[in-house]
Amino acid sequence: MRKLVALVRAAALTTFSYRLETAVSLGGLLVSIVPLFFIAQALQPVMAKAIVTEAPQYFGFLVVGTTTFLLLVTAVNALPEAVQSGIAKGTLEALLATPTPLPVLFAGLTGFPLLWTVARGGITLGVAWVLGAHVAWDRGLPALGIVGLIVLAHVPFGILTASLVIAFKTAGPVSRGVLTVSAFLGGVYYPTQVIPSWLHDLSAFLPVTYGLRALRRTLLDRASFGAVSSDVAVLAAFAVVLLATSLVVWSWALRYARRAGTLAQY
Repeated sequence: MRKLVALVRAAALTTFSYRLETAVSLGGLLVSIVPLFFIAQALQPVMAKAIVTEAPQYFGFLVVGTTTFLLLVTAVNALPEAVQSGIAKGTLEALLATPTPLPVLFAGLTGFPLLWTVARGGITLGVAWVLGAHVAWDRGLPALGIVGLIVLAHVPFGILTASLVIAFKTAGPVSRGVLTVSAFLGGVYYPTQVIPSWLHDLSAFLPVTYGLRALRRTLLDRASFGAVSSDVAVLAAFAVVLLATSLVVWSWALRYARRAGTLAQY
C-alpha cells in the first residue's frame, strides 16, 4: 500500500506543481458544461422518447456520457503514457526491477490520472445539477461501483497499448480505435437504439455500452441494482476476460523486450 500511495503522490505533486495548467483544467469544466446545456435543451424534444429507458432528460444523459468518456480516455491512455515517459526518462527499467507486484505498479502509474478525472467528473456533474440536471445523489455509491467496473473493463486496453510500446516502441492503433468506436457506437452522445441496424449489433461488443446504460439508469433514473444487474454482470465479465488477456500480452511483451535488449531503448 505504501508503494501505491508513493506512486500516486509523486504523480499528484508533479501535476499540481503546474498551478496555471491545473486552474485552466478546472476552469475548462465550467466553460464546457454551458454548450452541453444549450445543446441538450435544444434537442430535448427530439431525444425524449429515445432516452426514456435511461434518463428523464437529455442534459443529464449527455453529461454522464461525456464525463464517462473522459474517464475512458484516461483509463486507456494513462498507462501507455506513463510507460513512454518512463522509457524516455530511463526510470521504467528501474521500476520493473523493484519487488513491486505488477498490479500495484499498474495501479500506482494510473491511479492519480484516474482519480483526478473522477474528481473533475464529479465537479462537472455537480455543476450540471445546479443547471437543472436530475441527479440521484443518494444512488452515488452504486454509481461509483459501476464507474469502477467501467474503468476495470477499459484499463486492459491501456495495458495492451503499453505492451506494444514495450515491445515495438509504438502505441499502435489500439487506444485510438477503442475510443473512436466507443464514442460513436457505445451510447456516449445518444442511446444505442438510434444507431442504424447494420451497426447496432456492434455496440453489444463494447463494454461501455453496458456500463453507460447501467450508470445512467442508476444515477439518473434511480433504478435498483436488480434492474441493472444484467448489464453489470456483462460489464464484469468484460473486465475479467480483458484483464486476463492483457496481462498475458504484457508478460509476452516484457519477455520479448528483455530478450531483444530493447527495454530501456526509446
